[in-house]
Amino acid sequence: MAEVNYSKIAEELEKQELDAPNGVPPAHVYEQLLTIYLLQNDLTAAKFLWKRIPASTKNATPELALIWEVGQHLWQRDLPAVYAALKQEWSPVVKDIIKAMHDHVRQRAVDLVARAYTSISAEDFAQLVGMGVEEAVIAAKGHGWGYDDPTRMILPVPQAPQPFTPTPSEEQLRRLADYVSFLEN
Repeated sequence: MAEVNYSKIAEELEKQELDAPNGVPPAHVYEQLLTIYLLQNDLTAAKFLWKRIPASTKNATPELALIWEVGQHLWQRDLPAVYAALKQEWSPVVKDIIKAMHDHVRQRAVDLVARAYTSISAEDFAQLVGMGVEEAVIAAKGHGWGYDDPTRMILPVPQAPQPFTPTPSEEQLRRLADYVSFLEN
């Protein structure tokens, strides 16, 4: 299955919003754009989008409020509440994006656990990844992590650190020139 380029879709939706008559596009544009911002973990853009959506559109589209509820839980870093809010019947307009968001949130949680923990209780891990305890243990083992049955502790394997690659001098010089040019204008 081909990877969907949500950044490109977001750009197109942003353009539709800018080009809309009276600056108000159809509700589905807001729904998709808000969901993509949340998928990309761009909570600031999602918050500003929510603020600029007209009240009439929010009132006429209850699904927008459900999407924003997910965003609020992401903002508060309340992962169990995020998973609970994602368990809705979503319209075809956002269903695929919501599924991708669910997968990305779960993967970010797994990556966080791998970086931050040497051991974590199966119950806590299950909450962080939005699974049942037994399912979470199976998922942890699938990542090559250890599991101590008597203590019910998952033992994440630390990820290898990404090698540091310095920015080439030409790139640093270009960035500096862009910055100075921005300040002068």
